Amino acid sequence: MSNTRALKQEYVELINNYNPHLTHAVTVTFKTRAYVQPKTYQKCTQNHNNVFLSAQKYQPERWKWTDKQVLGDWKWLSEEVAEDTLRYFYSKLAFMAFGKDTKRTTTKAYSAPLMLTSIEGLNSDKRTRIHAHLAIGNLPKNIDIRNTIERAWWACDFAHHSIVIKPLNNTYGWLDYITKEANVGNVDALRIQSIKQPQTYLSDIGVENSL
Repeated sequence: MSNTRALKQEYVELINNYNPHLTHAVTVTFKTRAYVQPKTYQKCTQNHNNVFLSAQKYQPERWKWTDKQVLGDWKWLSEEVAEDTLRYFYSKLAFMAFGKDTKRTTTKAYSAPLMLTSIEGLNSDKRTRIHAHLAIGNLPKNIDIRNTIERAWWACDFAHHSIVIKPLNNTYGWLDYITKEANVGNVDALRIQSIKQPQTYLSDIGVENSL
């Protein structure tokens, strides 16, 4: 067995520890370019005419007073942007699925999705869109999972409309598939250091997460 195939198999066996908790296979596609508006807000006490508004009023960091528009920038997709997009997607998914339980002291330890990520196409010479394969689990059974995942993804600036969501029937097969890039030497496609998981999993599964 070659070194790359051996490493791939090690990856599969490592993430297979999450097998019992995974429920959905998801493939999302990124836009190559997007108009990005600021998502952070600052307290605003004055408008452009120096008229006091309210100490409790917040405005986007870049705001065009004359047209009342949020100002953004056109940005190109990169590895860093792709990773930031997936982090934002995860935070949206967590809140849409669990609401304020993600923040409460008594519930936040288990109120978080499980998500394994593999990003493909970043270093490819082929003219294919960059996409990510996700293995997702630990979502509440009383929500519309497909709709929740779709809404969380489409809330991202670089979200392409293309998204595939399927219940996992062969979890090991999907984990084997999302590690396939290791066969061609792309060992960084699978984001081992970016596994998202509830804190309660840490004592049961010996894979360090990045939360």
